[in-house]
Amino acid sequence: MQAQSLHDTATPGKPESFTISQVARLTGIKAKAIRYYESIGLLPPPTREPNQYRRYSTADVNRLILLRRIRYLGVPLTEAKSLLQGATQAQRSQVQQDLLALVQARLAALDQEIAELHLLREDLERYQQKLASCHPDEQEPFCISVDLSCIAVGDEALCNERLS
Repeated sequence: MQAQSLHDTATPGKPESFTISQVARLTGIKAKAIRYYESIGLLPPPTREPNQYRRYSTADVNRLILLRRIRYLGVPLTEAKSLLQGATQAQRSQVQQDLLALVQARLAALDQEIAELHLLREDLERYQQKLASCHPDEQEPFCISVDLSCIAVGDEALCNERLS
């Protein structure tokens, strides 16, 4: 779903009020998700018209756009909540700085995950080579096997050697 610009809907001099379908179009967030975000407190309850239809403000739309970006970064909703709560009354520059700090923290976490994945990949390659080069007794059933050195890795292999 393509998000629409607030500039496309603005009426000069009139406070903006949007229906949930308009907010969904503006933010690219489905109406069901918007209602969910309300239910868990990420979005304050909107005002209601006499017919009980929800009406959202520009602040609500901005908050949802920020939430969408935060979710894109892979930040859990629990962490997003504090940033969103502070954003309502904050200056735009402060929200930008908070978001920048969040992005920097997310990049550091991703770098750590990437490093760990590289190590895991190296371990898996070594294990693959070990499995490929091992030639166990093809007649022995696994359930009674005493020598598991072909499938053991690292400390497991030492433990199995001690058992033998």
